[in-house]
Order: sequence, then structure tokens, then C-alpha cells
Amino acid sequence: MCTITQIIKKVTMKTLIILAIPFILFASGQTMSISDYMFFTNADKRPFKQLHEKSRMQQLNKVDEKEAENLVKKLTQEDIESIKLTRSGKYLIYKINTQNYKLIINALDATVIEKKLK
Repeated sequence: MCTITQIIKKVTMKTLIILAIPFILFASGQTMSISDYMFFTNADKRPFKQLHEKSRMQQLNKVDEKEAENLVKKLTQEDIESIKLTRSGKYLIYKINTQNYKLIINALDATVIEKKLK
């Protein structure tokens, strides 16, 4: 039979694990500032601002394409087929394809968000 203290310990541990999961899943590097995020959110609704979206992304990224390419070569030992700077929510990301992999890299601090086989 389980005592009350053992039951409390089990429930507490399960609760802590459940509460920690979102922090582990979404701990993928630096996000854009609120003002930058709002610029891109409003750009979706204003056609004139859509023209400036690409240049704004180029200004914000702290990791240029060469650094991203070097990181991908270290991770996969493959050449890059395509690379695209885009955004996903509050993240500014590079979507990179190689022959066998699809990678998503944070363009603000070079953390690898996702790496999966094609």
C-alpha cells in the first residue's frame, strides 16, 4: 500500500514534469522584440509594408546566410539546396534544405530549432 506522502510525491513530480514540457519544447533561442513582431503582424494587412518586410528581415537577422551555411555543413556534411529567410511567430528563421535534411535555424542566435530527414 502507498502512504499519503508517497502519493503526494508522485503527484508533485508528475505536475512538475507536465509544467516543464512547454519550456523545453519552446526553448529554441532568441525571439524578435515586440515592436519588430508587431511590424510583421501589421505588414500582413498592409500591402505597402509587405514590400519592406524582406529588407526589415535582412536588417534584423544577426546570423547571415554564410554563417547558416557553415552551421549546416557542420551538422549534416551536405551542401545546401535552398535557403530562405522567413518568420514564424516571434521567430526569425532560416528554412534550409539539403539533399537529405530539412533544417530550421533561428536567424537571431543560430540555434537549431528543427532538424529532420526528408
